[in-house]
Amino acid sequence: MPIYTVNDQSIHVWEEGASDKQVALLIHGWSSSWFAMSPLFPILSRYRCLAVDLPGYGQSPKGDDPVSIVAYTDLLADLLRQVTDQPAVLIGHSMGGMISLTMSLRHPELIERMVLICPTISGRLSMFINMFLGPLVVLERVPFADRVTSLIETRIWRITDRVMKPASYAERSAISSEAHERIKADVRRPGQGQIRAECYRAMRENDLRGQLQKISHPSLYLWGMEDNTVPLRDASSVVAELPDADLRIIPNAGHWPHFEALVTTQRYVRAFLSTPIKLLKAQF
Repeated sequence: MPIYTVNDQSIHVWEEGASDKQVALLIHGWSSSWFAMSPLFPILSRYRCLAVDLPGYGQSPKGDDPVSIVAYTDLLADLLRQVTDQPAVLIGHSMGGMISLTMSLRHPELIERMVLICPTISGRLSMFINMFLGPLVVLERVPFADRVTSLIETRIWRITDRVMKPASYAERSAISSEAHERIKADVRRPGQGQIRAECYRAMRENDLRGQLQKISHPSLYLWGMEDNTVPLRDASSVVAELPDADLRIIPNAGHWPHFEALVTTQRYVRAFLSTPIKLLKAQF
């Protein structure tokens, strides 16, 4: 698994596919890692897949600069310039969707098309998240409090474990216990409290409402019908600004439709990616 250095920042990448293929950049969400994008690998064999660990997550060290969605976006834009001279496919989940959309606004020349899975639009997240996890995340922003929470991390895990499933998955979710444990391990990664808190703030400060109509790249929006992390009101914002958006709502799925409803999600993504770009542009 290679590590790229971009502007003195090390970025750990899970990479698959030959170097001469078109790049598909896969961007995970909040409290996650490259693994969050792994269910899509089997249908991306035609691409050179780069699934990143954002700085501060997974095996990528946190950078020295303040965390912001724009900073993540510009860093990944420079990564794309380093690895390819052709427009790439962006596939973003949750906060990774917000980063993808921000790149579309700031660096449109780097992108061919986008797949956005439960993308954060307003940055406000759901009432459930804000009520149950928000106070803990805010506490983690304070350096001293972060040290205190590290000392009682096991007890905090018990709290987050109890609220994670209803926040993340549908009532009849088909996610496997193995996948849930791996996703939970990313949330539990030691020392991640500060970056988690900074990203919580960064998403709220990067509200994309009112800017979506500027996005011209063909895009597929996928949402779990029971998403209790990034609520469907954000999907409504997409439709309000992009009435012709290709938006698919997936039943029996929450915030992780690519794990919970894998076959349906793969079918939508495969159909979108296999459609010639000229036809997509004609439709959009």
